[in-house]
Amino acid sequence: MVLRAQIPDLEFQTGDHVCAFYNGSSDALDDIVVDYLSKGLQAGHKCFCMVDDPSTVRDRIPDALVSRDGMLNVLTEDEAYMPDGHFSKDAFIRNMKAMVQQARSDGYNHFRAVGDESFIVRNSVDISEWFAAESELNMITDYPHFFFCLYDLELFDGGTVMYVLQTHPRIYVNGMVITNPYYASADGSPR
Repeated sequence: MVLRAQIPDLEFQTGDHVCAFYNGSSDALDDIVVDYLSKGLQAGHKCFCMVDDPSTVRDRIPDALVSRDGMLNVLTEDEAYMPDGHFSKDAFIRNMKAMVQQARSDGYNHFRAVGDESFIVRNSVDISEWFAAESELNMITDYPHFFFCLYDLELFDGGTVMYVLQTHPRIYVNGMVITNPYYASADGSPR
């Protein structure tokens, strides 16, 4: 069951799988990530973050927002996406489902994850396998969650950007989350 309660200030809806694009600036990336996580922590959500340099995010989040041990988990992209040294769609989806379920078991009302996808280029991840995983994230609907995927336009070509758009039902643009007209459901039909 997917609930559609809005999250204040960001216009995210429960169950959202949202993409955003930025242009190479780690400051812009950090601002987006810190805002997203801070809003989640303020709302009492379990938060998971996957970025190149965790300290640049963790150091900007006030300790007072992290009201429980384990409420915020910030890992490098490689640690989160490739714990065995390589990317596996099945392992990634299994880990995301496990984190969502663990949040529920730990008494959180929502789970939110945010990840910078630059690791794909840096580690020559098979793009087809990655976007199969992105598409499968849309099938996780049994618990209130938010998935937010960030792509650096300096690293990804136009074809890859189209894959991003086809696998994310909503897009974060200029501080708003809007319906993505390029999204195609898992069966390939437009929504």
